[in-house]
Amino acid sequence: MTHIFLTWILLFFLRFESLEAKLYPCSRLLNGRTCYVENVTIESWGDHASVQFQDVLQIIIESSNISLFSLELFASLGETDFLTLKDSNIHSVNFSSDTLNSLKIHKTDLKNLSIVPVPNNNLNTLMINRNPLTTLPDSIRYLYGLSILDLSQNRLETINLDWFRQMTKLIVLDLSWNRLTKLDGSSDLRLQQVKNLWINHNHLTQIPWFPIAFPKLERIRLSDNYWSCPWILSMRQIIWDHKITLYDSDGACSERIEGGLCCYDVTPEDPEASRYELIEILVQPQTGSDLMIDDQVVNATNATEMVLPSVNGSCAELLSQISYLRQGRVRLAKEKVELEQRYEKKVASLQNILRSVREDLEESEKEVSQYRLKERLQLMAKTSKLN
Repeated sequence: MTHIFLTWILLFFLRFESLEAKLYPCSRLLNGRTCYVENVTIESWGDHASVQFQDVLQIIIESSNISLFSLELFASLGETDFLTLKDSNIHSVNFSSDTLNSLKIHKTDLKNLSIVPVPNNNLNTLMINRNPLTTLPDSIRYLYGLSILDLSQNRLETINLDWFRQMTKLIVLDLSWNRLTKLDGSSDLRLQQVKNLWINHNHLTQIPWFPIAFPKLERIRLSDNYWSCPWILSMRQIIWDHKITLYDSDGACSERIEGGLCCYDVTPEDPEASRYELIEILVQPQTGSDLMIDDQVVNATNATEMVLPSVNGSCAELLSQISYLRQGRVRLAKEKVELEQRYEKKVASLQNILRSVREDLEESEKEVSQYRLKERLQLMAKTSKLN
């Protein structure tokens, strides 16, 4: 009987030891707050429950092999606020966290993303860049607290804007440099707080319910798409009337250029074949004419809502075109001054906000440090009593 009891005790301790947490320490620790975890391999899914990371403000995992960043690994982050996965082999991510404020997944060969369908009001920033990700889970709609959603430089093909409907704090939406051919959205869609919308470098022909779906939109990027000419023509004046700043434009086009953007009456059958490089158009003086345009280079890059006419035609047509371009240059110069003033004001405002955030963060860190010190002292006191 005693032998059986001792055997049971031995097995218990062996199992307990096998479940003992495996700590992945910091390769580098900056300012006691940013922990770099480098060159680690976590392959066996059964070991995830025993994984433990250091309890710091920010963890950056890089140059590592983790086939699946599972729910258990997110749970092992403790009170970490910021997590970055970069330059690694992490093909799948199952996200769930009540504590993370920011999640960045950069160049990890991510192919599969899943999000636990539970309302999340804590995650403020989600950035997934330079991955072969082709689809998003519709459960992304549960990330209610997002203010920055950056999905640029992936391989996304279609997105339903209704997924972002309940993200009432969303300010920045970046879908650029993907393969989007379609944006879906209901007629009553209103992304109430979005101010920055980047959808350049895709295969889009139009944006549904634009701009009424973005009542507070201030800045937009649209270049390098396959816009429908009727849609671009209808949007030019609307963008201008709503004082939305267009931050980019196209150069040469295989079809037409309207408002500084290439457009097509029919979507190209081979979109990639119709891509083009930005070029400069040099207008040469005509022989036997008093029309001289020396060193006048018309560059469509960074022009806003600027229609570039054809340079072929009679002398009168060229004069008309020059007059039009001069008017556009004056208008752009005025816009430049206004934008510079707005930029200076915005920078000053952001500096004040950043200063305030830093002060709040430092104060919060002091409070957290004091709270943790108090907890440890209490734990030490309880331990000494037990001993």
